[in-house]
Amino acid sequence: NVSHDIDLSLTDVDRTIFTTVRGAVEFFGLSVAPRVAGGWVRDKILGFPSHDIDIALDTMMGVDFATKVNEYLESRGENTHSVAIVKTNPEQSKHLETATVKIHGHFVDFVNLRTEEYCETSRIPSARFGTPEEDAMRRDFTINSLFYNLMTEKVEDWTRKGIEDLRKGIIRTPLPPTTTFLDDPLRILRAIRFATRLSFTISDEAISAAHGAQVLHALRTKVSKERLGKEIEGFFAAKYPGTCFVRESTQNSFKMRRACFYDNLLHENEKRVR
Repeated sequence: NVSHDIDLSLTDVDRTIFTTVRGAVEFFGLSVAPRVAGGWVRDKILGFPSHDIDIALDTMMGVDFATKVNEYLESRGENTHSVAIVKTNPEQSKHLETATVKIHGHFVDFVNLRTEEYCETSRIPSARFGTPEEDAMRRDFTINSLFYNLMTEKVEDWTRKGIEDLRKGIIRTPLPPTTTFLDDPLRILRAIRFATRLSFTISDEAISAAHGAQVLHALRTKVSKERLGKEIEGFFAAKYPGTCFVRESTQNSFKMRRACFYDNLLHENEKRVR
C-alpha cells in the first residue's frame, strides 16, 4: 500500500493553503489530484518546520492550476496575486516550467508530475507528464520522493521505501544507484549533504555505485564547475559544515566523500602532471 495515515502536525498556514487548493479543485470540478512533494513532506515527518510548499499536479500544468486557484479566491472575494512563471533553465537544474502564486500571503509553487529521460553526455533531461510513481522514481533519494495527497490527506510512498528509510535514517536511491547517479552525478554530492544535515547513513549500494568508474567519469564530464560549486556551497548551510569534508564515525559517509572529492582531485592532479 502506497498510502499512509501519518500525522504531519500541519500549521494553521498549511491548513489554510491546503483548504484553498482543495476548494479550487471542488469548485471547478477539476479532474486533478494536487500533491505536496519532496522536502516539505520529508521535513514534516521528521518533525522539522517547513514553509517551502511545492505542489505537483497529475493532469494539469502549474500555470493553469494556479490561475484556477486565483479565480476561486476571487469568487470568494479574497485577495489575489499575479501568477509568476519560472521558465525552464536546465543550467540551474530547472527542468520544468513552474508557476508561483501567493496564497494567503505565502508563495506556493505548482508544477506537473513528470518523468525524465537522460542522455549519456548531459545531466539535463527531457521531461514529459508522468504518473506519481514515475515522478517518485526519477527523484534523487527515497526520502525526497514522498507526496502528501491533498485530496485524500494521506502520505504516499510510491518507492515503498521512503518512509522506512526516514525512520531508519538511510539515504537510498529509488532506482539502482548507478542508474540514479549516471542520470545526474551531482546527486552524489547531494547524498553527502543530506547525510550530514540529517545525520543519516548513506546506503552501502550508493557508496559502491559512487566508486564505479563509469559514475566517476560522469561526475567529471557531465557536471559543470558552476553547478558543482553551487552544491558545495550548500554544504556550508549545514549546522556543522566541517563534517561534510572530514572523516566521521560513519565509515560509509567517508567513503562517499572520498569518491566525490579525493578521487576526483587525484584525477585532476594526474591531468596536470600529464
